[in-house]
Amino acid sequence: MALTVVMGIALVPLLALGIFLVAVSPPVGDFRPQTWNPGPALEIAADLRSPAVATPITTDSPYGPEDIAIDRAGVVHLGDRDGSIRRVRPDGTTERFAEVGGRPLGLAFDAKQNLIVANHGKGLQSVAPDGTVTLLADQAAGEPILFANDLVIGSDGVVWFTDSSSRYNTTTLGDVPSYLMPDFIDGRPTGRLLSYDLASGRIEQVLDDLYFPNGVALTADEDALWIAESTRYRILRYAFDDRTTEVLVDGLPGIPDGMNLDADGSVLVALYDRTSALDSLVLPTRLGREIMIRLPNSLFVNEEDPLTGAVLVLDRAGHPRHLHTGLDPAATNVVPHQGRWYLGALLGHPVRSMPARHT
Repeated sequence: MALTVVMGIALVPLLALGIFLVAVSPPVGDFRPQTWNPGPALEIAADLRSPAVATPITTDSPYGPEDIAIDRAGVVHLGDRDGSIRRVRPDGTTERFAEVGGRPLGLAFDAKQNLIVANHGKGLQSVAPDGTVTLLADQAAGEPILFANDLVIGSDGVVWFTDSSSRYNTTTLGDVPSYLMPDFIDGRPTGRLLSYDLASGRIEQVLDDLYFPNGVALTADEDALWIAESTRYRILRYAFDDRTTEVLVDGLPGIPDGMNLDADGSVLVALYDRTSALDSLVLPTRLGREIMIRLPNSLFVNEEDPLTGAVLVLDRAGHPRHLHTGLDPAATNVVPHQGRWYLGALLGHPVRSMPARHT
């Protein structure tokens, strides 16, 4: 009798779990998650670590200023989740510069001072100095660009940009705090690297089957492109001469987001802190992924308890030079300008800056 009671008690949570899995569907159909064991993070020596000290440059808080671009006059431009591009006034308030729709993520000025925008929900756009918006591309290789994310422009006028996920984006999920997390839980590679020639208008799919490709950075001599694969904690190197791809840095101490080349040739990587529960209980198991994909997105990413993070400085070979820790909230991108680094944000937090420091 006692054994029967014990077994009955043990079965209650299993029954509840079964009901939950049946009653609550994944947010996207055909959910067949690919499990993965991340393994330990790259060791960063204690003498290469220090707390990050960042201060706001805005008095208001645009929502989701993920990336930042600074024009020749030193004016800071940023994207807003409401579909606008804003400029920061000298007093720290912001003003609308252009309406691009979607969710502007990656920003960079081209040689003619047009602001090129990787826009989640729209594709690749160009904003003229007078605020006129032109759509450059919304398809590549016969497929819609559903998640234009980060970009970088070469001296030859070629824009390299990521299309992070064909499954988890505004088309399939609507407006949610984070699209990275459900793609992380799915675990399948559905992202792409694209290029667009500003002179010819030619667009090309360069790489596919990438794991949530996010930040991109050109090397100092522009012979290769670095690509952050957020859901694999790593950075790839794509060589232009032979068009080969290799893992440059593996086991990052955080989830990489945006990347930028600093003046000395080092690469600045914005990281979200890794969590042991995600690494050990969710990502390696099918059950953990089945449970987590069904939970509300806002449980994991919200303004009340923002994700924390760090800024990782890598040398030209991909070796760690310094890790600036304790950013709360985490930065989505790190943009260098005149001896300072400007930090983007995922949700409604002020844009910040901090002194550039490599050691």
